[in-house]
Amino acid sequence: MELYILTIIALIAGIVQGVTGFGAGIVMMMVLPMFYALPQSAGISGAISIILCATMVYTYREHIDLKKIVGPSFLYLIVYSIVIHFSTTIDQVLMKKVFGIFLVILCVYYLFINKSDEKKELNLFISLFCIVVSAICDGLFGIGGPLMVLYFLAKTHHTYEYLGTIQTFFMINCIYNTGFRIFKGIITFDHLIIIGCGIIGILIGGMIAKKLVDRLDGTLLKKLTYVMIGISGIINLF
Repeated sequence: MELYILTIIALIAGIVQGVTGFGAGIVMMMVLPMFYALPQSAGISGAISIILCATMVYTYREHIDLKKIVGPSFLYLIVYSIVIHFSTTIDQVLMKKVFGIFLVILCVYYLFINKSDEKKELNLFISLFCIVVSAICDGLFGIGGPLMVLYFLAKTHHTYEYLGTIQTFFMINCIYNTGFRIFKGIITFDHLIIIGCGIIGILIGGMIAKKLVDRLDGTLLKKLTYVMIGISGIINLF
């Protein structure tokens, strides 16, 4: 029963990430902690996500802008590694709630206050903030996508470029994160079956999402993305 439940959850995660560009980790982390400890749950989620990111990278390969990925990935991986090393000394409960409140405020701002569709460039401080906070939350909770979505939405010019570029970023980081967690003994051979079932589910979800993306315009995609950021914030509060 556990395998069936988690396969279905992975399928839903594939649809969500395939449409909005992120969110697979959020969906899976709603359920995985019911069966595994938080560190193992984050590791399983990341390992499952690799294959979906890889397929999306291949699908949108002609629209990827590698120059927009190198710098953020380098900083992200450094911060992530430091956070994993010191994670046992950090008050994760308090940080998770603060992060959740921040994401809800962000969602409300972009959906109801900032009505302009004009693309706004992020200054250096905001860009660094998005990268560093995302890496910290990924290391602590296995959820690092929401702020990187805002970063790449601002840096890219159309839906396919956004999806290809952000999925390349996520793929690089998921591969590194999974290897790091294997090295630390967080992910073991005992998790291979659930990871395999999750991969099947998330691939099916990704195929369904591809059919949906072609029918969505950029404005609707952004609204769906901001809604997912709000849902992520609410989940982090509980």
